[in-house]
Amino acid sequence: MKSVGILQPGKLGDIIICLPIAKYYHDNGYKVYWPVFSNYKNMVEEVIDYVTFYSVTENVYNCFNEAKVICEKLKPTHIFDIAATFPGSSCTEEYVKLGDGFGEEKFDQFKYRKCNVPFEQKWRLEYKRNGIKEQEIINDLVKNLNYDVVSVKHSRGQEPIKFESKNQIIEVNTNYNIFHWRKLLENAQKLAFVDSAISNLTEQLNIQIKKILIKKPGHPTPVYRNNWRIISL
Repeated sequence: MKSVGILQPGKLGDIIICLPIAKYYHDNGYKVYWPVFSNYKNMVEEVIDYVTFYSVTENVYNCFNEAKVICEKLKPTHIFDIAATFPGSSCTEEYVKLGDGFGEEKFDQFKYRKCNVPFEQKWRLEYKRNGIKEQEIINDLVKNLNYDVVSVKHSRGQEPIKFESKNQIIEVNTNYNIFHWRKLLENAQKLAFVDSAISNLTEQLNIQIKKILIKKPGHPTPVYRNNWRIISL
C-alpha cells in the first residue's frame, strides 16, 4: 500500500493547518503516518481516523529528529518534511530564503506546496465531531445566550489584551479538546483571537460570524480569507 510520512511534529496550529494534507493523501489511497508532540497525540487521535499518529518529545530541539527516525523506520513511499524552523528540518533554508513566512508565499502555502497538495484543500478540514462533548462545553461555560469567545493565548505565551462587551465573554481554555469547541464557536455573537490554534481552527471550518484576528508582532501569519477584521499589535 502506498504511504506517506509527515514531518511536522508541532505545534498545534501547524497540525490543524496541515490536517487537510493528510486527508488529501488518505483520500487518494495512501496510509498516512504522522509523529506529533506527545501532549497532542490523544487529542488528535480522538477525532482523526485517517492518520496513524506516533508520539515524540515536546522538546523542539529533539522532536524533529525523533519524528524523522520514526518515519524512516516505517519506510513510507514518500516523506514530507514541512517542519521549517524546527532544528534538523531540511526545508528551513528554503523557507528562510523565501522570506521566513513574510514573503509572497505564506508559511501554510509553503507547506502545501512542499507536499504537492492544492492549497484550496486547507479549507476542507474534516474530523469526527462529538456532539455530546461539544454540548458539555456549552453547558459548562455559557451563562447567557448572547456570548463572545476570546483568546489571547498562543504557543509562545499570551498577549496583555482585555476585552469589553455587553455580552458574556468566554475565554478559550485547555480543559477540553480544542476540536470540541466547534459548536460553541458556531453559536457565538463574535470571536476575537490572537493568531493561534483556535483561530486556525475557526478559519479552516469556515465559520461565518463576526471575527477579529489580532496579529502578533514579529510573527508571520497564515492565509486568512474568511472575513476577519485584522488588528496588528
